[in-house]
Amino acid sequence: MSAETDRLLSQLAQALNLQALNLFDESGHPNCSALGMMLRDLPALRWNTKVFGSELADKYYGDVRTSRKARRTDPFELMWRATTFADFEQAWFIDACDRLKTAPLLHRKVWENAVVLTALQTSGMLAHGKRGIGFGCGEESLPSYFASQGAEILATDLDMNNQQARGWIETGQHGSLDKLYKPGLVDKPVFERLVRFQYADMGNIAPHLFESFDFCWSVCAFEHLGSIEAGLRFVETSAKLLKPGGMAVHTTEFSYANNGETIDNWGTVLFRRQDFETLAGRLRAAGYLVPRISFDVGTSPVDSFIDCPPYPGHKDFYAEHFDSLHLKLMVDGFPCTCFLVVVQRPG
Repeated sequence: MSAETDRLLSQLAQALNLQALNLFDESGHPNCSALGMMLRDLPALRWNTKVFGSELADKYYGDVRTSRKARRTDPFELMWRATTFADFEQAWFIDACDRLKTAPLLHRKVWENAVVLTALQTSGMLAHGKRGIGFGCGEESLPSYFASQGAEILATDLDMNNQQARGWIETGQHGSLDKLYKPGLVDKPVFERLVRFQYADMGNIAPHLFESFDFCWSVCAFEHLGSIEAGLRFVETSAKLLKPGGMAVHTTEFSYANNGETIDNWGTVLFRRQDFETLAGRLRAAGYLVPRISFDVGTSPVDSFIDCPPYPGHKDFYAEHFDSLHLKLMVDGFPCTCFLVVVQRPG
């Protein structure tokens, strides 16, 4: 095929796409093509999604959000798990929100911070004399809270000169020591004494750090390493950082509705059940302890709701009108939620 033919086809495709996106045709009449009619209804469909999501959140969680009183008091079980509505009803979740001074909202990111904190707290990792390292910390509250419990923390993020860091910098999600300090969680002198910050490449962790920490963590970070295999290797390498008896706790993206097709070799990859099962097998073969694994994503109406863009936190009119319901969401066409991975080194 000639370069000229390629150019003409490209121009034609562009023209068709532009026409399909227009509300009106060249005569100024409504765009009545099948694609045009479908696209012009999307804003209303998104609006309706946000309306019903807000109603679901209020109906099923309004009393908990207002009173901050848990409905359930089941003991926290250390295991690999997906985000489910049942966790938001638990006393351990409300307690974690109180510790982080965060509202108990039906949002998967709130769950990630709460479940990481609880996993480490209930395992005795957050105490004086313990050392922890965090990856992709951005502006997290966790380093400040961990320091308030007496743990010595090394918080890390990607080097600002790295090309991949530019997107995080532009969206205000890249970390620094100043951004990690949360005045409401820890006194400044304690933070300055116990928390350090340095750049680190999650795909190339320095060997001199191996066996130096009681715990390590990352929140929604290793899906951004470029491939599924790179993410799995990071979790394996993070376990090498642990002292005997240490624990690694990570959260990431879980494509729960499809165990076949997925997004790989991309800026954000989506892990499937088979990927987590592969990871668990590799960790066990290397001598690490892997707790029970659950792929349950819940069955309540709140669990069945799949959010669509624009998501909570985006600067648009949706955020001004509605409470969030953001446990499940669409990522590049795949229904996803968060997933907790826990690895322990034998003591």
